[in-house]
Amino acid sequence: MRGFKRLCTVLFVLADLFALAALTLTWYGPWTEAATSLLYLEPYALAVFACLVVSGFGLLVLLVRALFAGKRVRTVEVATVDGGVISVTRDAIAAQASHIVEADGTCTAARVRVDAKPRGHVRVHVRVLPRQTVDVVVKGAELHAELVDGLAAVCGDTVEDVSLEFVEPESVTLATQEDAAEEVAPAEAPAAKASEDATSEITVSMGPARESEKEA
Repeated sequence: MRGFKRLCTVLFVLADLFALAALTLTWYGPWTEAATSLLYLEPYALAVFACLVVSGFGLLVLLVRALFAGKRVRTVEVATVDGGVISVTRDAIAAQASHIVEADGTCTAARVRVDAKPRGHVRVHVRVLPRQTVDVVVKGAELHAELVDGLAAVCGDTVEDVSLEFVEPESVTLATQEDAAEEVAPAEAPAAKASEDATSEITVSMGPARESEKEA
């Protein structure tokens, strides 16, 4: 969705620039006659008209959003007690999520986004940066359960959705090779020990040689 919005924004800006340049050159500058004559060409005129339509539609969308878009929520009501309201800020929710992710020291909360409405419906998105290679499925399920329980202590039952996004770890660990090396090392140790023991048990008797020397 963000990519589509970015594309629409780029098209809107380009259309505005083209339409503004095409119309401005017909009024000011040394190329007024050339710019005016271009408007009599059907393809050029259609392009200018299309850009004007895109510009007008984009401005209308911006106007509607400015008039009817809700204000950004900074605090969320989590409970009511004796007619009073208990609320928590979005920053406090984000700090709690970061603390939960970084509790065991294996991961870091690279970014925490909290979307909330004044009367609940909290959505938390956490970008997780592992310090080393981890099993994303296992660690993700573990962190998700911890976040749901931990955020419930802050937001109550207003937590609607918790999502995690794992990014590239800071360091890559080859756990499989290390485990294989650890498994091979104990297996090789008895063999080496046996070879050493076998070598130490080999003795050479010099008796017959000495007797032959005496007889000589």
